[in-house]
Amino acid sequence: MPGAVFRRGDRVTLRPVEREDAEFIQRGHNHPDVAVSLGLNRPENESEAESSIEGNEDDPLNVGLLVCLEDDEEPTPIGKVSLQNLHHTRPELSYWIVPEHQGNGYGTEAVEVLVDYAFSAHEIRGLQAQAFAPNQGSVGVLENVGFTHEGTLRDARFRDGEYVDVVWYGLLREEWEDD
Repeated sequence: MPGAVFRRGDRVTLRPVEREDAEFIQRGHNHPDVAVSLGLNRPENESEAESSIEGNEDDPLNVGLLVCLEDDEEPTPIGKVSLQNLHHTRPELSYWIVPEHQGNGYGTEAVEVLVDYAFSAHEIRGLQAQAFAPNQGSVGVLENVGFTHEGTLRDARFRDGEYVDVVWYGLLREEWEDD
């Protein structure tokens, strides 16, 4: 079961990832639509998912949170958002939502909640994020939240049988605070 509520949006909550969430993380990472979008090129077993969770639990430089929908009985995990390298002036943001919940704005809302946390709790200059250029859903999340396209790495990753461009986006603190 997901951990206690860390941050709330209108429709989603962000909760710490617990060891018991390894099955959900593994299922997400192994789903072809998520794995291809994340650039994962091999299957992950539950033990590997557990090790990843345990490795990040005590790392103060990384924050990983489950994106959950709330219902009357218990929260339903639908994805994950993360911040890596919080000691950098521009940590990297990443996110994924399981396919059955994509297209409903949950990813955008979860990223907004995480960005708000990042700027309110950490002395950072900005955030950065990357996406595969063909992944219009992921690019749309970044643009909807206010990120600006900062560059393209041409044919940077091999994904689903072909080389694709990787696009980099950034959001500075004052851009977020001006909204």
